[in-house]
Amino acid sequence: MKTLLFNIGASFTKIIGCLALVLCSLVSHAQQDPLSAQYLFNPFIFNPAYAGFSRDLSVLATNRKQWADFNGSPVTMSASGHIAMMENKMGLGLTILQDKIGINKTMEVMASYAYHVDLNMSSRLSFGLQAGVVSYKSDFNELTIIPGDPKFQNKLSALAPSIGAGIIYSSDKFYLSFSVPKLLEGKAKKDGNAEVILYSRQFNGLGSYQFILTNRIKLKPFVMARYTAGAPISSDFGVALNADNSYTLGLFTRNLHSYGAMMKISLGNMFRIGYIFELPTNKSVGLKNTAHEITIGIRTRLFLFHKFSPISDF
Repeated sequence: MKTLLFNIGASFTKIIGCLALVLCSLVSHAQQDPLSAQYLFNPFIFNPAYAGFSRDLSVLATNRKQWADFNGSPVTMSASGHIAMMENKMGLGLTILQDKIGINKTMEVMASYAYHVDLNMSSRLSFGLQAGVVSYKSDFNELTIIPGDPKFQNKLSALAPSIGAGIIYSSDKFYLSFSVPKLLEGKAKKDGNAEVILYSRQFNGLGSYQFILTNRIKLKPFVMARYTAGAPISSDFGVALNADNSYTLGLFTRNLHSYGAMMKISLGNMFRIGYIFELPTNKSVGLKNTAHEITIGIRTRLFLFHKFSPISDF
């Protein structure tokens, strides 16, 4: 038992160290991306290299409510799907995401392509690219303001292109993902003069290691790091326990400021339902307001070369 705990700690330390070195070396100026824990159930939403990774057709829908009891709090909804092509060597995917905070609404539509290389019988290297558009809108009519105030007239609407890339290394036990979902800084003009920043350059790193405790139970520590230029690095640390490749329970913390619990149930090979609950502490914003995130997914075989082998989400 002591040996097992030591191995867990050593592997977890290596994962944290690798991601910290990569992310700390990046310098730029930016805004924060919509906060989410979707990577726990849907890595594709953060990395286009995951398209077709599961060797089937996967479709997922997620809804996240941040600071649930606060009026105008962030609400993030997404629908994504990806499919394995060409004997599972390639993948295609599509993501539609909407993030709403108060009067501000952001909509993203991204198409993804991935290529998978089998290094040996148990490990793969995956590369991915994505491209699409980001739409930003602010409706000042939803505010209670002084009539005629020139700063709050009509609506603000802007559109900008977006591109991204990612890479994944995976094996029977180890998973390491790095992505830059937004390589450029999205800008648009307001009324032909003022400049609006739609989004900024972003970086994500995700690592996990799987310990097989018994032939039915697996333990997986993980770390997720996010960096948006001009904002501090956000890091999640956690551990997930999986039984029979069907039931997952886990705990995690974000910057030691908030704590969360996750649960996922797979109903056969086809359906899965995930739920994430986050509770803030006195070190975080929105002390009295929790966050809830629900994910519903479907997997199916569309082509003969598709597989229904049990896989972890990361």
